[in-house]
Amino acid sequence: MDNQTLLEHTQNLRIWIEEAYEQYQKGKAEEEYPSYDFYTDIQPAVVTFDQKMEEWLTAAISFIEQAQPRYLHQEQLEAVKENGKEVVLQSYFGKQHAPRVKNLVESVVYTLNLLIEEIKKRS
Repeated sequence: MDNQTLLEHTQNLRIWIEEAYEQYQKGKAEEEYPSYDFYTDIQPAVVTFDQKMEEWLTAAISFIEQAQPRYLHQEQLEAVKENGKEVVLQSYFGKQHAPRVKNLVESVVYTLNLLIEEIKKRS
């Protein structure tokens, strides 16, 4: 995957995480959290997210191995994958406390923004 494609994927993932957080917040604001069907709503979203994340993670790791940015490491990218999946899941269930989900979102977005800056430096 070239740098421009990786940049676009990273930006799209950031938007996806932010939208999932908005969905979580809207659900928390309602008196009773909306219910979603596992097979029609949740499972397809998580499977799609996993596929996109695997593709992104492989390209992002390859990029940082070549570019060797100072403040960005493979462990952080792997954490983005895990934490991002948690955010997507919680956007449907809302069982976690708001500070926990907010911290996950901030962590993921921060790392994605770091990667975006590194890609732009080298493009």
